[in-house]
Amino acid sequence: MKICPQCARSYPDTEIFCEDDGAKLGSSGASAGRATTVMADEAAAADASASGVECPVCGGRAQPGELICNFCGTRLAPDAAEGEPAVAAAPSRARPAPETFVPSSERSPSRGFQTAPMDVPSTEEAGRGIVGILGFIAAAVIALVAGAWFAIYLSHRHPAEPIAQASPSPSPAATSWPSVVLAKTIPIQVTGDLAATLQRDPKDLAKIFADNDAGLADVYRHALDSSPGLSDGMILRLHIMPDGSVSDGSVRVSTAPNPSLDAEVVKLTNGWKFAPAKGEGVNADYPVVFATKDADVAGVEADLKTKLASLAPNEAPEYALSPATPPSPAEVAGSPAASPSPAEAAALAPPAPEAVPPAPEAAPPERKKHRPPPSGLAALPPREAPLRERVTNELASNRKLRRVQAYSSGGNVTLMGKVFDDNDKLLAERTVRGVKGVASVTDNLTTDTAEWAQNANLINQQLQGAGLGGVTAKVIGKTAYLSGSVKTELDKQRAVSVAQSAAPVIVRENLIRVEPGGLFSF
Repeated sequence: MKICPQCARSYPDTEIFCEDDGAKLGSSGASAGRATTVMADEAAAADASASGVECPVCGGRAQPGELICNFCGTRLAPDAAEGEPAVAAAPSRARPAPETFVPSSERSPSRGFQTAPMDVPSTEEAGRGIVGILGFIAAAVIALVAGAWFAIYLSHRHPAEPIAQASPSPSPAATSWPSVVLAKTIPIQVTGDLAATLQRDPKDLAKIFADNDAGLADVYRHALDSSPGLSDGMILRLHIMPDGSVSDGSVRVSTAPNPSLDAEVVKLTNGWKFAPAKGEGVNADYPVVFATKDADVAGVEADLKTKLASLAPNEAPEYALSPATPPSPAEVAGSPAASPSPAEAAALAPPAPEAVPPAPEAAPPERKKHRPPPSGLAALPPREAPLRERVTNELASNRKLRRVQAYSSGGNVTLMGKVFDDNDKLLAERTVRGVKGVASVTDNLTTDTAEWAQNANLINQQLQGAGLGGVTAKVIGKTAYLSGSVKTELDKQRAVSVAQSAAPVIVRENLIRVEPGGLFSF
Protein backbone atom coordinates (compact mmCIF):
# COMPACT_ATOMS: atom_id res chain seq x y z
CA MET A 1 0.00 0.00 0.00
CA LYS A 2 1.38 3.43 -0.96
CA ILE A 3 0.52 6.86 0.41
CA CYS A 4 0.82 10.27 -1.23
CA PRO A 5 3.20 12.44 0.89
CA GLN A 6 1.18 15.58 -0.04
CA CYS A 7 -2.47 14.64 0.44
CA ALA A 8 -2.03 11.32 2.37
CA ARG A 9 -4.24 9.45 -0.07
CA SER A 10 -3.73 5.66 -0.22
CA TYR A 11 -2.93 3.89 -3.49
CA PRO A 12 -2.20 0.27 -4.44
CA ASP A 13 1.42 -0.75 -4.72
CA THR A 14 1.18 -0.67 -8.51
CA GLU A 15 0.68 3.11 -8.63
CA ILE A 16 3.62 5.47 -8.73
CA PHE A 17 2.15 9.01 -8.74
CA CYS A 18 -0.81 10.60 -6.99
CA GLU A 19 -3.77 11.29 -9.27
CA ASP A 20 -4.69 14.50 -7.39
CA ASP A 21 -1.45 16.42 -7.06
CA GLY A 22 1.04 14.33 -9.10
CA ALA A 23 3.35 13.69 -6.16
CA LYS A 24 5.34 10.47 -6.17
CA LEU A 25 3.83 7.89 -3.85
CA GLY A 26 5.71 6.54 -0.85
CA SER A 27 5.53 3.40 1.32
CA SER A 28 2.89 3.24 4.01
CA GLY A 29 5.30 1.81 6.74
CA ALA A 30 6.32 4.47 9.28
CA SER A 31 9.49 2.69 10.32
CA ALA A 32 10.91 2.57 6.83
CA GLY A 33 12.02 6.24 7.02
CA ARG A 34 13.80 8.15 4.42
CA ALA A 35 16.19 5.31 3.58
CA THR A 36 13.37 2.91 2.90
CA THR A 37 11.73 5.47 0.56
CA VAL A 38 14.97 5.92 -1.34
CA MET A 39 15.48 2.24 -1.65
CA ALA A 40 11.91 1.75 -2.79
CA ASP A 41 12.40 4.46 -5.36
CA GLU A 42 15.53 2.89 -6.65
CA ALA A 43 13.87 -0.52 -6.77
CA ALA A 44 10.90 0.93 -8.58
CA ALA A 45 13.22 2.68 -11.00
CA ALA A 46 15.00 -0.54 -11.67
CA ASP A 47 11.71 -2.31 -12.30
CA ALA A 48 10.54 0.51 -14.53
CA SER A 49 13.70 0.47 -16.57
CA ALA A 50 13.06 -3.15 -17.37
CA SER A 51 9.48 -2.50 -18.44
CA GLY A 52 9.62 0.95 -20.18
CA VAL A 53 11.27 4.32 -20.74
CA GLU A 54 11.50 6.81 -17.87
CA CYS A 55 10.89 10.53 -18.57
CA PRO A 56 14.05 12.48 -17.73
CA VAL A 57 11.97 15.53 -16.59
CA CYS A 58 9.09 14.20 -14.54
CA GLY A 59 10.18 10.60 -14.00
CA GLY A 60 7.03 9.16 -15.50
CA ARG A 61 7.16 5.80 -17.19
CA ALA A 62 6.28 5.45 -20.83
CA GLN A 63 5.62 2.38 -22.84
CA PRO A 64 8.40 1.12 -24.99
CA GLY A 65 8.37 2.85 -28.37
CA GLU A 66 6.67 6.07 -27.16
CA LEU A 67 8.53 9.27 -28.05
CA ILE A 68 6.52 11.81 -25.96
CA CYS A 69 5.88 11.65 -22.23
CA ASN A 70 2.17 11.44 -21.43
CA PHE A 71 2.68 13.41 -18.19
CA CYS A 72 4.77 16.48 -19.07
CA GLY A 73 5.14 16.34 -22.85
CA THR A 74 8.92 15.99 -22.86
CA ARG A 75 10.47 14.22 -25.81
CA LEU A 76 11.74 10.83 -24.55
CA ALA A 77 15.18 9.41 -25.23
CA PRO A 78 15.42 6.42 -27.62
CA ASP A 79 15.92 2.87 -26.32
CA ALA A 80 19.21 1.86 -24.65
CA ALA A 81 19.75 -0.63 -27.41
CA GLU A 82 20.12 2.15 -29.94
CA GLY A 83 22.90 3.65 -27.81
CA GLU A 84 21.72 7.30 -27.97
CA PRO A 85 22.30 9.42 -24.86
CA ALA A 86 19.41 10.84 -22.88
CA VAL A 87 18.62 14.54 -22.61
CA ALA A 88 21.48 15.92 -20.54
CA ALA A 89 20.02 19.28 -19.73
CA ALA A 90 16.88 17.90 -18.08
CA PRO A 91 17.20 17.21 -14.32
CA SER A 92 16.57 13.70 -13.12
CA ARG A 93 13.21 12.87 -11.55
CA ALA A 94 11.91 16.44 -11.43
CA ARG A 95 8.45 16.79 -9.95
CA PRO A 96 5.83 18.02 -12.43
CA ALA A 97 4.12 21.31 -11.69
CA PRO A 98 0.59 20.89 -10.30
CA GLU A 99 -0.96 23.18 -12.93
CA THR A 100 0.42 21.00 -15.77
CA PHE A 101 -0.45 17.68 -14.18
CA VAL A 102 -3.20 15.65 -15.78
CA PRO A 103 -5.01 13.08 -13.60
CA SER A 104 -4.93 9.45 -14.68
CA SER A 105 -8.68 9.32 -15.10
CA GLU A 106 -8.42 11.91 -17.86
CA ARG A 107 -5.32 10.50 -19.53
CA SER A 108 -5.51 8.11 -22.42
CA PRO A 109 -2.72 6.73 -24.56
CA SER A 110 -4.51 7.62 -27.79
CA ARG A 111 -4.91 11.30 -26.85
CA GLY A 112 -1.26 11.76 -26.18
CA PHE A 113 0.09 14.87 -24.52
CA GLN A 114 -2.38 17.63 -23.41
CA THR A 115 -1.22 21.15 -22.89
CA ALA A 116 -2.64 23.56 -20.40
CA PRO A 117 -5.79 25.38 -21.62
CA MET A 118 -5.32 28.94 -22.95
CA ASP A 119 -6.97 31.95 -21.33
CA VAL A 120 -10.04 32.38 -23.57
CA PRO A 121 -12.35 35.26 -22.56
CA SER A 122 -15.87 34.35 -21.63
CA THR A 123 -18.94 35.30 -23.68
CA GLU A 124 -19.97 37.88 -21.10
CA GLU A 125 -16.56 39.58 -21.18
CA ALA A 126 -16.59 39.63 -25.04
CA GLY A 127 -20.05 41.20 -25.04
CA ARG A 128 -18.94 43.91 -22.63
CA GLY A 129 -16.00 44.75 -24.90
CA ILE A 130 -18.19 45.12 -28.01
CA VAL A 131 -20.68 47.29 -26.12
CA GLY A 132 -17.83 49.54 -24.95
CA ILE A 133 -16.49 50.01 -28.47
CA LEU A 134 -19.94 50.81 -29.85
CA GLY A 135 -20.55 53.28 -27.02
CA PHE A 136 -17.28 55.05 -27.73
CA ILE A 137 -18.13 55.38 -31.45
CA ALA A 138 -21.63 56.71 -30.64
CA ALA A 139 -20.22 59.28 -28.21
CA ALA A 140 -17.73 60.50 -30.84
CA VAL A 141 -20.48 60.90 -33.47
CA ILE A 142 -22.72 62.80 -31.03
CA ALA A 143 -19.85 65.12 -30.11
CA LEU A 144 -19.13 65.90 -33.80
CA VAL A 145 -22.80 66.62 -34.54
CA ALA A 146 -23.14 68.84 -31.46
CA GLY A 147 -20.03 70.80 -32.40
CA ALA A 148 -21.26 71.40 -35.95
CA TRP A 149 -24.69 72.55 -34.72
CA PHE A 150 -23.12 74.92 -32.20
CA ALA A 151 -20.90 76.47 -34.86
CA ILE A 152 -23.90 77.05 -37.16
CA TYR A 153 -25.87 78.54 -34.27
CA LEU A 154 -23.12 81.00 -33.43
CA SER A 155 -22.68 82.03 -37.07
CA HIS A 156 -26.41 82.92 -37.38
CA ARG A 157 -26.78 84.51 -33.97
CA HIS A 158 -23.70 86.69 -34.09
CA PRO A 159 -23.05 87.77 -37.69
CA ALA A 160 -19.96 89.75 -38.45
CA GLU A 161 -20.72 93.43 -38.28
CA PRO A 162 -19.11 95.81 -40.77
CA ILE A 163 -16.74 98.43 -39.42
CA ALA A 164 -18.67 101.65 -39.05
CA GLN A 165 -17.01 104.74 -40.43
CA ALA A 166 -17.54 108.19 -39.07
CA SER A 167 -19.89 110.10 -41.33
CA PRO A 168 -22.42 112.86 -40.86
CA SER A 169 -25.92 111.84 -39.93
CA PRO A 170 -27.94 111.50 -43.12
CA SER A 171 -31.16 113.39 -43.50
CA PRO A 172 -34.47 111.48 -43.67
CA ALA A 173 -34.74 112.17 -47.37
CA ALA A 174 -31.28 110.67 -48.01
CA THR A 175 -32.04 107.41 -46.17
CA SER A 176 -35.43 106.83 -47.79
CA TRP A 177 -35.84 105.32 -51.20
CA PRO A 178 -39.13 106.67 -52.65
CA SER A 179 -40.82 105.10 -55.63
CA VAL A 180 -41.42 107.11 -58.81
CA VAL A 181 -43.07 104.82 -61.35
CA LEU A 182 -45.64 104.79 -64.12
CA ALA A 183 -49.09 103.50 -63.24
CA LYS A 184 -49.70 99.93 -64.38
CA THR A 185 -53.47 100.18 -64.91
CA ILE A 186 -53.43 103.59 -66.65
CA PRO A 187 -51.79 103.61 -70.10
CA ILE A 188 -49.82 106.45 -71.66
CA GLN A 189 -52.17 108.46 -73.89
CA VAL A 190 -50.98 110.20 -77.08
CA THR A 191 -53.32 112.77 -78.66
CA GLY A 192 -52.98 115.06 -81.63
CA ASP A 193 -52.61 114.63 -85.39
CA LEU A 194 -53.32 111.02 -86.41
CA ALA A 195 -50.19 110.66 -88.50
CA ALA A 196 -48.04 112.12 -85.73
CA THR A 197 -49.61 110.00 -82.99
CA LEU A 198 -48.90 106.80 -84.92
CA GLN A 199 -45.21 107.66 -84.89
CA ARG A 200 -45.14 108.10 -81.10
CA ASP A 201 -45.17 104.56 -79.73
CA PRO A 202 -46.16 104.40 -76.02
CA LYS A 203 -43.35 101.90 -75.45
CA ASP A 204 -40.80 104.42 -76.68
CA LEU A 205 -42.35 107.09 -74.48
CA ALA A 206 -42.15 104.74 -71.48
CA LYS A 207 -38.46 104.15 -72.22
CA ILE A 208 -37.80 107.90 -72.15
CA PHE A 209 -39.48 108.01 -68.74
CA ALA A 210 -37.33 105.13 -67.47
CA ASP A 211 -34.19 106.90 -68.66
CA ASN A 212 -35.09 110.06 -66.71
CA ASP A 213 -36.83 108.71 -63.60
CA ALA A 214 -33.74 109.36 -61.45
CA GLY A 215 -34.24 113.11 -61.85
CA LEU A 216 -37.89 112.80 -60.83
CA ALA A 217 -36.82 110.82 -57.76
CA ASP A 218 -34.46 113.64 -56.74
CA VAL A 219 -37.27 116.17 -57.11
CA TYR A 220 -39.56 113.97 -55.02
CA ARG A 221 -36.94 113.55 -52.25
CA HIS A 222 -36.52 117.31 -52.16
CA ALA A 223 -40.29 117.69 -51.73
CA LEU A 224 -40.23 115.17 -48.86
CA ASP A 225 -37.88 117.46 -46.92
CA SER A 226 -40.66 120.01 -46.49
CA SER A 227 -43.63 117.59 -46.65
CA PRO A 228 -42.70 114.22 -45.08
CA GLY A 229 -45.04 111.40 -46.02
CA LEU A 230 -46.15 113.10 -49.25
CA SER A 231 -47.63 110.65 -51.81
CA ASP A 232 -49.04 111.89 -55.09
CA GLY A 233 -50.30 110.59 -58.39
CA MET A 234 -50.49 112.93 -61.38
CA ILE A 235 -51.31 112.98 -65.07
CA LEU A 236 -48.33 114.78 -66.57
CA ARG A 237 -48.97 116.21 -70.06
CA LEU A 238 -46.01 117.04 -72.32
CA HIS A 239 -46.34 118.66 -75.75
CA ILE A 240 -43.73 116.96 -77.94
CA MET A 241 -42.60 118.81 -81.06
CA PRO A 242 -41.64 117.05 -84.32
CA ASP A 243 -37.94 117.59 -83.58
CA GLY A 244 -38.32 115.70 -80.26
CA SER A 245 -38.16 118.68 -77.91
CA VAL A 246 -40.80 119.53 -75.29
CA SER A 247 -42.41 122.91 -75.81
CA ASP A 248 -44.90 122.91 -72.97
CA GLY A 249 -45.87 120.95 -69.87
CA SER A 250 -48.67 120.82 -67.35
CA VAL A 251 -50.28 118.70 -64.64
CA ARG A 252 -53.83 117.91 -65.66
CA VAL A 253 -54.92 116.33 -62.37
CA SER A 254 -53.27 114.97 -59.21
CA THR A 255 -54.34 113.11 -56.08
CA ALA A 256 -52.54 115.49 -53.69
CA PRO A 257 -52.20 118.94 -55.32
CA ASN A 258 -48.81 120.40 -54.49
CA PRO A 259 -47.84 123.39 -56.65
CA SER A 260 -44.17 123.24 -55.69
CA LEU A 261 -43.86 119.57 -56.68
CA ASP A 262 -45.87 120.17 -59.86
CA ALA A 263 -43.63 123.11 -60.80
CA GLU A 264 -40.41 121.16 -60.31
CA VAL A 265 -41.71 118.12 -62.24
CA VAL A 266 -42.91 120.19 -65.19
CA LYS A 267 -39.70 122.21 -65.23
CA LEU A 268 -37.57 119.06 -65.26
CA THR A 269 -39.56 117.23 -67.92
CA ASN A 270 -39.39 120.22 -70.25
CA GLY A 271 -35.77 119.27 -70.80
CA TRP A 272 -36.53 115.70 -71.97
CA LYS A 273 -35.55 114.82 -75.52
CA PHE A 274 -37.57 112.45 -77.72
CA ALA A 275 -36.83 110.96 -81.11
CA PRO A 276 -37.70 113.18 -84.11
CA ALA A 277 -40.88 112.37 -86.03
CA LYS A 278 -42.74 113.71 -89.01
CA GLY A 279 -46.01 115.59 -88.84
CA GLU A 280 -47.19 117.90 -86.12
CA GLY A 281 -46.64 118.06 -82.39
CA VAL A 282 -48.55 115.70 -80.07
CA ASN A 283 -49.56 115.64 -76.40
CA ALA A 284 -48.35 112.71 -74.28
CA ASP A 285 -50.10 112.07 -70.93
CA TYR A 286 -47.88 110.23 -68.42
CA PRO A 287 -49.59 108.63 -65.34
CA VAL A 288 -46.85 109.15 -62.71
CA VAL A 289 -47.06 107.78 -59.16
CA PHE A 290 -44.95 109.20 -56.31
CA ALA A 291 -44.95 107.01 -53.17
CA THR A 292 -42.71 106.82 -50.11
CA LYS A 293 -42.96 103.00 -50.08
CA ASP A 294 -43.56 100.38 -52.73
CA ALA A 295 -46.58 99.13 -50.78
CA ASP A 296 -48.33 102.51 -51.22
CA VAL A 297 -48.06 102.56 -55.03
CA ALA A 298 -51.26 100.55 -55.61
CA GLY A 299 -53.36 102.83 -53.37
CA VAL A 300 -52.10 106.04 -54.99
CA GLU A 301 -52.67 104.56 -58.46
CA ALA A 302 -56.28 103.65 -57.57
CA ASP A 303 -56.96 107.23 -56.40
CA LEU A 304 -55.43 108.63 -59.58
CA LYS A 305 -57.58 106.35 -61.74
CA THR A 306 -60.73 107.56 -59.94
CA LYS A 307 -59.82 111.24 -60.45
CA LEU A 308 -58.96 110.68 -64.09
CA ALA A 309 -62.37 109.09 -64.72
CA SER A 310 -64.14 112.24 -63.47
CA LEU A 311 -61.88 114.63 -65.43
CA ALA A 312 -63.54 116.51 -68.30
CA PRO A 313 -61.68 116.49 -71.64
CA ASN A 314 -61.40 120.29 -71.84
CA GLU A 315 -60.91 120.95 -68.14
CA ALA A 316 -58.13 123.38 -67.29
CA PRO A 317 -54.97 121.80 -65.84
CA GLU A 318 -54.18 122.08 -62.16
CA TYR A 319 -50.76 123.51 -62.95
CA ALA A 320 -49.22 124.92 -66.14
CA LEU A 321 -45.67 126.24 -66.37
CA SER A 322 -46.23 128.43 -69.44
CA PRO A 323 -48.14 131.67 -68.87
CA ALA A 324 -51.53 132.00 -70.47
CA THR A 325 -51.69 133.31 -74.03
CA PRO A 326 -52.59 137.05 -73.98
CA PRO A 327 -56.18 137.65 -75.08
CA SER A 328 -56.85 139.07 -78.50
CA PRO A 329 -58.52 142.48 -78.91
CA ALA A 330 -61.73 140.77 -79.96
CA GLU A 331 -61.82 138.80 -76.69
CA VAL A 332 -61.22 141.96 -74.64
CA ALA A 333 -64.11 143.74 -76.42
CA GLY A 334 -66.38 140.80 -75.67
CA SER A 335 -66.89 139.74 -79.27
CA PRO A 336 -65.72 136.45 -80.82
CA ALA A 337 -62.37 136.47 -82.61
CA ALA A 338 -63.88 136.23 -86.09
CA SER A 339 -63.38 138.28 -89.18
CA PRO A 340 -65.64 141.40 -89.24
CA SER A 341 -68.72 141.50 -91.42
CA PRO A 342 -68.79 143.75 -94.54
CA ALA A 343 -70.94 146.32 -92.73
CA GLU A 344 -68.54 146.45 -89.77
CA ALA A 345 -65.59 146.71 -92.13
CA ALA A 346 -67.22 149.64 -93.86
CA ALA A 347 -67.94 151.30 -90.52
CA LEU A 348 -64.34 150.80 -89.40
CA ALA A 349 -62.92 152.14 -92.68
CA PRO A 350 -62.01 155.84 -92.70
CA PRO A 351 -64.76 158.03 -94.24
CA ALA A 352 -64.42 159.07 -97.88
CA PRO A 353 -63.79 162.76 -98.58
CA GLU A 354 -66.94 164.70 -99.42
CA ALA A 355 -67.31 166.75 -102.64
CA VAL A 356 -67.02 170.43 -101.87
CA PRO A 357 -68.17 172.99 -104.44
CA PRO A 358 -65.51 175.42 -105.46
CA ALA A 359 -65.63 178.46 -103.29
CA PRO A 360 -65.03 181.92 -104.40
CA GLU A 361 -61.40 182.81 -104.44
CA ALA A 362 -61.90 185.39 -101.76
CA ALA A 363 -63.62 182.98 -99.41
CA PRO A 364 -61.28 180.86 -97.17
CA PRO A 365 -61.39 177.11 -97.61
CA GLU A 366 -63.79 175.29 -95.31
CA ARG A 367 -62.02 173.11 -92.67
CA LYS A 368 -63.13 169.48 -92.28
CA LYS A 369 -64.80 168.64 -89.06
CA HIS A 370 -63.40 165.74 -86.94
CA ARG A 371 -65.84 162.88 -86.70
CA PRO A 372 -65.81 160.71 -83.54
CA PRO A 373 -65.42 156.94 -84.00
CA PRO A 374 -68.60 154.91 -84.20
CA SER A 375 -70.21 153.87 -80.92
CA GLY A 376 -68.84 150.58 -79.42
CA LEU A 377 -65.43 151.01 -81.05
CA ALA A 378 -63.75 153.10 -78.38
CA ALA A 379 -59.99 152.77 -77.87
CA LEU A 380 -59.02 149.39 -76.30
CA PRO A 381 -57.49 149.45 -72.79
CA PRO A 382 -53.83 148.43 -72.51
CA ARG A 383 -53.21 144.69 -72.08
CA GLU A 384 -52.54 143.62 -68.47
CA ALA A 385 -49.42 141.50 -67.87
CA PRO A 386 -49.90 137.86 -66.72
CA LEU A 387 -50.06 137.25 -62.98
CA ARG A 388 -46.75 135.42 -62.80
CA GLU A 389 -44.95 138.27 -64.58
CA ARG A 390 -46.45 140.86 -62.27
CA VAL A 391 -45.47 138.85 -59.17
CA THR A 392 -41.92 138.31 -60.45
CA ASN A 393 -41.48 142.01 -61.17
CA GLU A 394 -42.73 142.92 -57.71
CA LEU A 395 -40.28 140.51 -56.03
CA ALA A 396 -37.36 141.70 -58.15
CA SER A 397 -37.95 145.29 -57.06
CA ASN A 398 -36.91 144.35 -53.49
CA ARG A 399 -33.20 143.61 -53.03
CA LYS A 400 -33.88 141.07 -50.26
CA LEU A 401 -36.24 139.03 -52.44
CA ARG A 402 -34.28 138.72 -55.66
CA ARG A 403 -33.56 135.01 -55.09
CA VAL A 404 -37.27 134.16 -54.83
CA GLN A 405 -38.99 132.41 -57.75
CA ALA A 406 -42.76 132.43 -58.28
CA TYR A 407 -45.07 130.03 -60.12
CA SER A 408 -48.75 130.69 -60.67
CA SER A 409 -51.66 128.36 -61.24
CA GLY A 410 -54.87 130.34 -61.52
CA GLY A 411 -54.92 132.68 -58.55
CA ASN A 412 -52.54 130.55 -56.48
CA VAL A 413 -48.86 131.59 -56.37
CA THR A 414 -46.12 129.23 -55.15
CA LEU A 415 -42.91 130.77 -53.82
CA MET A 416 -39.65 128.86 -54.07
CA GLY A 417 -36.03 129.78 -53.49
CA LYS A 418 -34.11 131.15 -50.54
CA VAL A 419 -34.09 134.28 -48.36
CA PHE A 420 -31.88 135.31 -45.45
CA ASP A 421 -34.10 134.67 -42.44
CA ASP A 422 -37.70 134.21 -41.34
CA ASN A 423 -38.36 137.95 -41.43
CA ASP A 424 -37.52 138.06 -45.15
CA LYS A 425 -39.71 135.02 -45.63
CA LEU A 426 -42.69 136.88 -44.19
CA LEU A 427 -41.77 139.93 -46.27
CA ALA A 428 -41.90 137.89 -49.50
CA GLU A 429 -45.32 136.47 -48.61
CA ARG A 430 -46.78 139.93 -47.83
CA THR A 431 -45.31 141.35 -51.05
CA VAL A 432 -46.96 138.66 -53.20
CA ARG A 433 -50.31 138.94 -51.45
CA GLY A 434 -50.37 142.63 -52.32
CA VAL A 435 -50.29 141.90 -56.08
CA LYS A 436 -53.66 142.24 -57.76
CA GLY A 437 -55.18 138.88 -58.75
CA VAL A 438 -53.36 136.74 -56.13
CA ALA A 439 -55.89 134.59 -54.24
CA SER A 440 -53.53 132.41 -52.15
CA VAL A 441 -49.81 131.94 -51.52
CA THR A 442 -47.95 128.65 -50.97
CA ASP A 443 -44.68 129.48 -49.20
CA ASN A 444 -41.92 126.91 -49.87
CA LEU A 445 -39.04 129.28 -49.21
CA THR A 446 -35.97 128.25 -47.24
CA THR A 447 -33.72 130.51 -45.20
CA ASP A 448 -29.96 130.87 -44.96
CA THR A 449 -30.05 130.91 -41.17
CA ALA A 450 -31.91 127.60 -41.04
CA GLU A 451 -29.29 126.00 -43.29
CA TRP A 452 -26.49 127.40 -41.16
CA ALA A 453 -28.10 126.04 -37.99
CA GLN A 454 -28.48 122.63 -39.59
CA ASN A 455 -24.79 122.52 -40.56
CA ALA A 456 -23.77 123.64 -37.08
CA ASN A 457 -25.90 120.86 -35.56
CA LEU A 458 -24.25 118.26 -37.79
CA ILE A 459 -20.77 119.46 -36.81
CA ASN A 460 -21.57 119.44 -33.07
CA GLN A 461 -22.93 115.90 -33.33
CA GLN A 462 -19.75 114.70 -35.01
CA LEU A 463 -17.60 116.46 -32.42
CA GLN A 464 -19.51 114.72 -29.63
CA GLY A 465 -19.07 111.35 -31.34
CA ALA A 466 -15.32 111.97 -31.72
CA GLY A 467 -14.89 112.59 -27.99
CA LEU A 468 -14.57 116.38 -28.34
CA GLY A 469 -17.54 117.36 -26.23
CA GLY A 470 -15.84 120.54 -25.00
CA VAL A 471 -15.80 122.04 -28.51
CA THR A 472 -18.75 123.90 -30.12
CA ALA A 473 -19.19 125.17 -33.66
CA LYS A 474 -21.02 128.14 -35.14
CA VAL A 475 -21.66 128.41 -38.88
CA ILE A 476 -22.21 131.59 -40.90
CA GLY A 477 -22.49 131.00 -44.60
CA LYS A 478 -19.71 128.61 -45.63
CA THR A 479 -17.50 129.53 -42.67
CA ALA A 480 -17.33 127.65 -39.36
CA TYR A 481 -16.03 129.06 -36.08
CA LEU A 482 -14.79 126.64 -33.39
CA SER A 483 -14.53 127.47 -29.70
CA GLY A 484 -14.12 125.61 -26.42
CA SER A 485 -11.24 123.69 -24.84
CA VAL A 486 -9.30 120.46 -25.40
CA LYS A 487 -6.41 118.75 -23.59
CA THR A 488 -3.84 118.47 -26.38
CA GLU A 489 -2.81 120.29 -29.51
CA LEU A 490 -3.58 117.13 -31.47
CA ASP A 491 -7.24 117.29 -30.37
CA LYS A 492 -7.38 120.91 -31.52
CA GLN A 493 -6.28 119.97 -35.02
CA ARG A 494 -8.54 116.93 -35.03
CA ALA A 495 -11.57 119.13 -34.27
CA VAL A 496 -10.90 121.09 -37.49
CA SER A 497 -10.86 117.87 -39.56
CA VAL A 498 -14.08 116.60 -37.96
CA ALA A 499 -15.90 119.90 -38.59
CA GLN A 500 -14.92 120.18 -42.25
CA SER A 501 -15.90 116.54 -42.93
CA ALA A 502 -19.30 116.87 -41.23
CA ALA A 503 -20.62 119.78 -43.36
CA PRO A 504 -19.63 121.75 -46.48
CA VAL A 505 -17.82 124.46 -44.51
CA ILE A 506 -14.30 125.79 -44.02
CA VAL A 507 -12.95 126.55 -40.53
CA ARG A 508 -11.71 130.13 -40.71
CA GLU A 509 -11.30 130.78 -36.98
CA ASN A 510 -10.08 128.10 -34.54
CA LEU A 511 -10.60 129.60 -31.10
CA ILE A 512 -10.17 126.33 -29.18
CA ARG A 513 -8.05 126.58 -26.04
CA VAL A 514 -5.55 123.83 -25.10
CA GLU A 515 -5.88 123.13 -21.36
CA PRO A 516 -3.83 120.08 -20.27
CA GLY A 517 -5.41 118.15 -17.42
CA GLY A 518 -3.90 117.54 -13.99
CA LEU A 519 -1.70 114.63 -12.97
CA PHE A 520 -4.65 112.32 -12.22
CA SER A 521 -7.09 113.67 -14.81
CA PHE A 522 -8.20 111.54 -17.71
